[in-house]
Amino acid sequence: MKRTLLAAVVVLLACSAVQSQAPKIGVGAFAGVNIPIVQDDQANGTVFGLRARIKLLPFLVAEPNFMTSKWGDPDALDGIVLAEGSKITGFGIDATLGGLPGAAGFKPFFFVGIGSFSIKNDVTGFDESNIGYKGGLGIGIGLSPKLDLDLRGALLVVPQEDGGSKKGALITGGVTVNL
Repeated sequence: MKRTLLAAVVVLLACSAVQSQAPKIGVGAFAGVNIPIVQDDQANGTVFGLRARIKLLPFLVAEPNFMTSKWGDPDALDGIVLAEGSKITGFGIDATLGGLPGAAGFKPFFFVGIGSFSIKNDVTGFDESNIGYKGGLGIGIGLSPKLDLDLRGALLVVPQEDGGSKKGALITGGVTVNL
C-alpha cells in the first residue's frame, strides 16, 4: 500500500513538473518608429509587425515575426525632392533571453534575430532582398498571466550587394496575449 501511494505521489509530482515546464505560447503586435542610421537618403519612418512567442526553456523564448516598415522621405535639396523613403518587409525569428511570457511584473530582456528583409524604393528603382540581423534590449511588463506589454530598442542591419548595408534603429511598443 505504501509503495502504491508513493508511486502515485511521484507520478503526480512528475506530471505537475512537466505541465509547469510546458512551453507557453503568445501572439502579439507591435508598432513604433524606424530611425535610419548613416543614411541621408532616408528620414524617420514607421514600423508595424506581428510576432508569436514560444517559451522554449525557463529563460529562452523564440519569436517568429513579420514586420513592415517605411522610412520617411528625405529632406528636399534646394526645394527638389530627390527620392522617397524605402519600404522594408521582413520575416524572421528572434531569440529572447529573459522576459518570459505569462510572468507578472517588470521583465528585462536581450534579444538577437535573423531574417529575410526586402528593401524597395519605387522612385530610385532600388529592390534588394537579403538576410539581415537585429538585436537589442527590451523590458516587458506582465499585467496578468494572459497579457504582456513590451518596449524594445533594436538595431537592424541588412547587408547589400554593393558591400554596404541599410541600418535602422527600431523603437517599438507592443502587446502580447498569452494563450
